[in-house]
Amino acid sequence: MNVKSMIGLAAATLIMAACQSNTYHIKGEAKHLKNGTHLYLSADLKEGRPIDTLDIQDGRFNYYGTTDSGFICRLYQAGDSHQGILFFVEPGNIYIELSQKSGLSRVSGTRINNEWQALNDRVTTCDHEIRSIMGNARDSISPKKLYIEVNRLYDELTARIQETALRNKDNALGHFISKHFNTTPSKKQ
Repeated sequence: MNVKSMIGLAAATLIMAACQSNTYHIKGEAKHLKNGTHLYLSADLKEGRPIDTLDIQDGRFNYYGTTDSGFICRLYQAGDSHQGILFFVEPGNIYIELSQKSGLSRVSGTRINNEWQALNDRVTTCDHEIRSIMGNARDSISPKKLYIEVNRLYDELTARIQETALRNKDNALGHFISKHFNTTPSKKQ
């Protein structure tokens, strides 16, 4: 075997190993938080017990780790375990934007987190639409029309959740949806 062949083989081996990496990198922004503010990373969604602490520096935070499979986590500011963001730890680059306002934080960067954010965006849109419909219920909309419109939104959202679960049946997002959400469509009346 000549030197060129050995270098080529070594390069191919390194490329293959890099493609199968189980490392993840969380980069994020929290511009509203002061330097030294602690953020907790928790895989315990009920109690919020932290597995690690991240510190804000110049409105940013970073975290590295390894995982063999994806899992859901919550990232939240110390002292407020109910606020924060849910996201999936999986190999790759995860980007998180923490917002001062509830429900406006965002996650992106990996396939599962992009799907998770898209699903959360749709849930938020449906929530706003339902609140708008209910806010106008005092007007001339009949109760039957009101019921039909809210039911249509519920069925649309349920279908979106089912589609996401099916597309992700072999990963942490699909498992999370299957475990935590009843995706049975509403009964037509």
